[in-house]
Amino acid sequence: MSYLAISKRVAYIDRRLRYKKDYPSTKELAADYLEDTGEDFCSKTFLRDIEWLRNQDAPIEYDSSRKGFFYSAESYNLPSMKLTEADILSLLVIDRALSSYRNSPFYERLQNIFDGLQRYLPDKVSINSKELVSNFSVIPEPVTGINSEIWSSVQAGMEKGCCLEIKYQSPGHKKTVIRKIDPLHLIGQKGEWYLLSRSHRDNKIRVYALSRMKACKMHKDKFTYPEIFSPEDYIDPSFGVFATEEKVKIAIKFFPSIASVIKERSWHPNQEIEEQEDGSIILRYTSNQQSQTLYWISKWGPEAEILEPEELRQKAKEWFTETKNRYS
Repeated sequence: MSYLAISKRVAYIDRRLRYKKDYPSTKELAADYLEDTGEDFCSKTFLRDIEWLRNQDAPIEYDSSRKGFFYSAESYNLPSMKLTEADILSLLVIDRALSSYRNSPFYERLQNIFDGLQRYLPDKVSINSKELVSNFSVIPEPVTGINSEIWSSVQAGMEKGCCLEIKYQSPGHKKTVIRKIDPLHLIGQKGEWYLLSRSHRDNKIRVYALSRMKACKMHKDKFTYPEIFSPEDYIDPSFGVFATEEKVKIAIKFFPSIASVIKERSWHPNQEIEEQEDGSIILRYTSNQQSQTLYWISKWGPEAEILEPEELRQKAKEWFTETKNRYS
């Protein structure tokens, strides 16, 4: 359990005993906390929290006649959360990095969490946080625009196990199509959010970008989550999410001028690097994202060459030839 979750419950218990003074039982604390926050914890969790508070010298007693807990000394105050200068700096930098999620409802929730942390800070902070973070910059990915109603419908469909009816516009198409889908898994990648779904049209797993949904409503029909579905079959953690390509072995040659830069990073979880006598390297990995690999290779210009698979090599040849012709 995260320290933040524990801190929120402890603060809730403290406010209840300090201000309401209604001698709550752990069962009542759990039920009321769920009603107030939407977060579900069992009564044993709150009992452990109370024991933790007692270990911190909190004067919490149990009244057997009222069957609940109370403070025996009202002068008690919760100890402040101790944050170091490094802790505050880390929070401030992460706060800036959250801008990559600003097109999702998670961004606002995360911001609320950071705002809530201020309650646990000491009254006086001995550092200037603005000056501290001014030496750090985080460049976020460009994000797409996603309608808040689309988000609400998608989340509701996933939580309630209901089908969705979407109006979707594919890239390069002016017309929209109506599709009935089972929402299975959400993926955030480089400023876009994708929904892995089972399409009722062909009973296949399809990928839909939320930004390309022009309308979305939850259907009354329920769906059953497929037993053999695994998001990992459609996701490459390095190159993205596209469900139409098979997993293949990929080999890319990087020439000496760029080889040292490539070796500085880990580009893929299963990558292998072969050093060549002329100073070049061959990067090998397995992926189901050939198209995304081609996009990635294009950024290195003539300093990279696809060696295999042959079909990807030929696709690159056609692509770069057509690109050259556009500039002729």
